[in-house]
Amino acid sequence: MAKISRIACLVMVFGMAINLMVERGEALSCGDLGASISQCSPYATGAVGQPSPGCCSAVKGVYAMAKTTQDRKVLCNCLKQSSSAVRGVQLSNVAAIPQKCGVPVSFSPDPYFNCNSIN
Repeated sequence: MAKISRIACLVMVFGMAINLMVERGEALSCGDLGASISQCSPYATGAVGQPSPGCCSAVKGVYAMAKTTQDRKVLCNCLKQSSSAVRGVQLSNVAAIPQKCGVPVSFSPDPYFNCNSIN
């Protein structure tokens, strides 16, 4: 039961941290982020060896919507906050998702990564 609760929490947090549900003409915020990234939780927790096609699709969609430097900084900070808040998340797996999905992301979920360094 605790494992299900942790996975549900992870799904919610990743949803808030990565996937943009509505594109607006303004900067992104953590509140703008939705829940369809839930397909990434099995890989992020180490339950499976590769991100699913659905996970990669969601990550590619978010990358396409983060058009400005400020958008990328917001996503970076949201990802860092959510990744460190959920037990069971393997930061190395979270960090590997963009590369495994073919998305050229230049930031990390590492709590010490400086998101202000993003261009």
